[in-house]
Amino acid sequence: MNNDDTTKPWGALTPVGAARVLLLLKQWGLARGSAKKHLGRLWSRMGLGTPVDIRYAGLKFRVHPFDNTVENKMLFGSKLRDEQELSQLRRAVAGGGVFLDVGANIGYYALMAAHFGAGRVLAFEPNPRVYARLRFNIAANVLEDQVKPLQMALGAETATMTMIVTERDMGGSRIGNDAGEAGSAISVEMAPLSKVLQDQQIDRVDALKIDVEGMEDAVLFPFFETSPRALWPRLLIIEHTSQQSWKRDILSWMLDSGYREIERNRANAMLELNP
Repeated sequence: MNNDDTTKPWGALTPVGAARVLLLLKQWGLARGSAKKHLGRLWSRMGLGTPVDIRYAGLKFRVHPFDNTVENKMLFGSKLRDEQELSQLRRAVAGGGVFLDVGANIGYYALMAAHFGAGRVLAFEPNPRVYARLRFNIAANVLEDQVKPLQMALGAETATMTMIVTERDMGGSRIGNDAGEAGSAISVEMAPLSKVLQDQQIDRVDALKIDVEGMEDAVLFPFFETSPRALWPRLLIIEHTSQQSWKRDILSWMLDSGYREIERNRANAMLELNP
């Protein structure tokens, strides 16, 4: 069973029996590399139920492992996701910082930022199915006062856009109307980040994470080009694996405009704004 039921309270879908035994392998640190994939296949072959309620990094999540890569890795992987990024995020938002999670997915970064002490978090997620999961996870952790979910995409203008939803990996859905892309097309609302911050009365950003499947330049250039430097994020975590899709090199522009790269791994670059 794989569904998006959010009517049952967190804890109602806690793994039991064989599912619990398999997850013990993860807790013992045995689910790494190819073993992580084997664990997922075994779960599927045994007909074990999903979604599943888990505790992860001190937070509560309901995960749907077979249509979203992020959730799959959270359930079946022994390694904590994005440890480098989380270390930088903790440093940036502790003590009441402001965090923007652009491409929030189910809220991993958004909830971790609140867990680290962020005072305000905006979590942007345009895909309605994933947005419902995001809202559920916020409520499960009683973080509604800190984390505000926004069902929208970001870009250069206020408009209704097409999103191609990838059923096998919800997190891989992207804005665009390329007929050659696999997936179903839905309409989503889009607005400029600068306008959203004005509407939300945010006058500083301590950290921003962006993962929008190759549209990072389309989100960030309009923001940087229309916003005062005082509003630029002090820490910026940007996925670079879809860099070939950028029309302009936003990373090079930021490095030329006052940011310095402090860390990089195979998924993300972490940049800090010079004083």
